[in-house]
Amino acid sequence: MSKLSEEVLTAVEKTIPMGVATADVQGRPNLVYVSLIKAIDSDTLVVGDCAFSKTKANLAENPVMSALVMNPDTKRAFQIKCRAEEVTEGERFESVAAWAQSLWPNVPLRAAYYLHVEEVFAGAERIA
Repeated sequence: MSKLSEEVLTAVEKTIPMGVATADVQGRPNLVYVSLIKAIDSDTLVVGDCAFSKTKANLAENPVMSALVMNPDTKRAFQIKCRAEEVTEGERFESVAAWAQSLWPNVPLRAAYYLHVEEVFAGAERIA
């Protein structure tokens, strides 16, 4: 079963920038806005890293990320909890780099993080 419903996918598409959170191994949170983020299928998001510092360090030791999105049509907010996979070379990296360059031609991509969706919440209710 797909984890990202059409309503959640719409929210992902229309929430730019999107707030994403990580934490280090001691549990200290880090929250940043990202603009290079999109769904690549109903179970996976991808985010482009052009300037991550604490986020990159956190994901290296604790590869989980949470994204907060809101569907502007329904006004429902969703928290998407993911396991992050860093990709820095090869076809999957190059496809994200090409997409990033089409949006921001002068900003080089350092890494792509494929975010494998584990859970989705609407408020306190787990919906996937």
